[in-house]
This record gives sequence, structure tokens and C-alpha cells, in this order.
Amino acid sequence: MRTTNLPLATAAPAEPAAAPPGPRERRVRFGHLALAVALVVVGALGTAALVAVASADGEYLAVARDVGYGAQLTQADLVTVRISNPPGVDPVPANRINRVIGNYTTMPLAAGTLLTAAQVTDADHREPGAGEVRVGITLPGDRLPGRPVQPGHRILLVATGPVEEPEAPALHSWEATVVGVAGSGSGSGILGGGRSRETTLDVIVPVGDGRTIAALAAADELVVAVLAGQSGS
Repeated sequence: MRTTNLPLATAAPAEPAAAPPGPRERRVRFGHLALAVALVVVGALGTAALVAVASADGEYLAVARDVGYGAQLTQADLVTVRISNPPGVDPVPANRINRVIGNYTTMPLAAGTLLTAAQVTDADHREPGAGEVRVGITLPGDRLPGRPVQPGHRILLVATGPVEEPEAPALHSWEATVVGVAGSGSGSGILGGGRSRETTLDVIVPVGDGRTIAALAAADELVVAVLAGQSGS
């Protein structure tokens, strides 16, 4: 029996596998990139500015002890403090202390507060200036506020009686500055003693109103009100 040897089939060589597709290229828009860089730079500059402001220390003048209205400032009244620049406040720098000493206070100053330029003046506010007059008025407690009136207060003097002036309004009033207080203090009611407690206020008013104000006070036809924005108002 004749046997025929058939040639063995050979596997065809495998073709190289195709490489997987790579990431799709993104087109970077130059305008967007520039905007992003600009925002980063602005943010960094803003942060740096805030840090600089918050950490900027300076030496300023503060009040070392309570000082009354119209007092002449001395070295003992002031102290130097080192603090960060307070926002919204304009304190007097410590290097200007020689310009401050000898000036007068325009309001009562409390110990521990920063000194500002508006709180001092080179004019003695306890004395009247040109066109002004200093008038003393004595009033019972029921015509004064419940809280004591203090030197430096801006007050409103309200007439409760007729004013002998041509075409005077039904309710006449004058603004005045208190420069001195004497007497038992203000206060009405049961504990205040009502009218038995009298207080004399030295006030500075325009010279043309001095006579009328004094006459109304003598006739017990004057009431005192403290203007807003001050202690006791």
C-alpha cells in the first residue's frame, strides 16, 4: 500500500497589530491662556497687597489717661503705641508729638484711645472767639437731660417761652458748646430731686444770642438737649 506524505500546512505570519489611537490633540486658544495667566497674576498681587496692609505696623499716639474737654495736652497725657494701620481711622503718628503737646482738646478723651487730628486744636475752646460770648445759665434738673451734661458737649438750647424778636418762630432754639459745669448735676424724677437740683452751665453762643438766652434762662424758660453723636445724647 502506497502512502503519500502531504506537506504540513504552515501558519501564515501574523500581521503587526495596529497601535491604539493616541490622545486627541487639543488646540490651545492663546486668548484663553493669556486670560488665565492674567487672573493668576492679579490674584497674586492682590493677596500680596492685603498681606502688606495687614502687616504694616506703625507708631501712633494714644491717650495715656482721661483728659477733659479744653485741657492743654502734656507729655504725660500721651503714650506711643505700635499697631497695624487701623482701617478707617487716621491716628496721629508718634513723630508728631511735639506738634500736639501744648494744644487743646476739642472733646473729652478716654484713656487707651488713639489720638486723631480732629481731637486737638491750637485754639483754647474754653474761651469765646470772635463773635462769640460765654454765658452762664442755671437750670433745674427737670430742664436738663437725665445723664449729666459734660464740658465739650454740643447742646441745643430750646426756648419754652416767647422770644422777643421780630418774626421769631413758635419754637426757637440755638446750638451751643458747653465749656463748664457746676452744681449738683442734672436729673429729675424721684431720686433726682426734680427742680431742687440746679446746675450751672457755661456755654459759648453767638454774641447776638447771648442776651436772649440769658433772659430765657433767668425766666426758667429754657430746656437743654444734648445733640446726637455724643455721650449722654
